[in-house]
Amino acid sequence: MRISCAKAVGVVMASLVFGSAAVMAAEGSTRVMAAGSLRLAVTEMRDVFHASGGPELELLFGPSGKLRQMIEAGEPVGVFLSASKKHSDALAAAGMLSGSDRFTRNVLCLMAAPGRAVSEPQAIDVMLDPAVRLGTSTPKADPSGDYTWEMFRKVEALRPGAFATLDAKALKLTGGAVDKKRKALPYPAVFEGHQADVFVSSCTNAVATAAQVPGLTWVKLPDEINVGAVYGMGVATRAGDAAKAFADFVRSEDGQAILAKYGFK
Repeated sequence: MRISCAKAVGVVMASLVFGSAAVMAAEGSTRVMAAGSLRLAVTEMRDVFHASGGPELELLFGPSGKLRQMIEAGEPVGVFLSASKKHSDALAAAGMLSGSDRFTRNVLCLMAAPGRAVSEPQAIDVMLDPAVRLGTSTPKADPSGDYTWEMFRKVEALRPGAFATLDAKALKLTGGAVDKKRKALPYPAVFEGHQADVFVSSCTNAVATAAQVPGLTWVKLPDEINVGAVYGMGVATRAGDAAKAFADFVRSEDGQAILAKYGFK
């Protein structure tokens, strides 16, 4: 059920008056681990949440598969926002999250370096072109890579032999590890460093990258090969009320409006 930012923050403020133990519990679990594709949206949500009276939140972004491994290894977390619901599902099944809820969706797009034109009907031919360097994220570590390889299999169904070609030529340029020092999306650096001619990623990443790289273009991949990403969210089993209130804010009309602003569905 959607709630307003004020109501979500009210949950936090009410909880913090019950004594120092409650305060310590909330403050000790206010780290939000989120998929890299959520960097801009979650950062804005954090700022709005705090401006409305909520406590400070620590943000850590990275490939969802790697973040899950960190949580499984004991890394402290209050809220986990994954680009694949399977990771939040797995942590909930293990008792590390109190649940796993779908909170937004995404689809795949193809970004093209400045000076290189690409259209939706040409997308498959462009990706298969031996002269075109195809950049991707890293499968297993990052759901964006998993969705990309699922897309490769859909291309295979249309063009037998295509999967082997795409699997062999794909350059896994992002999503291999969590970089705690990174403060920006990695894709502008990929194009500014001329590491790839085209890059498969979520459409929200494409929009954000195009805003930073003059001349970069992008298209949504054709429906017959596209893969929808379902994002999952869970609150840590032992999280305090601050983390729970932020998760409520993500689900709220205000939180969903911020996600929509950045192209999430």
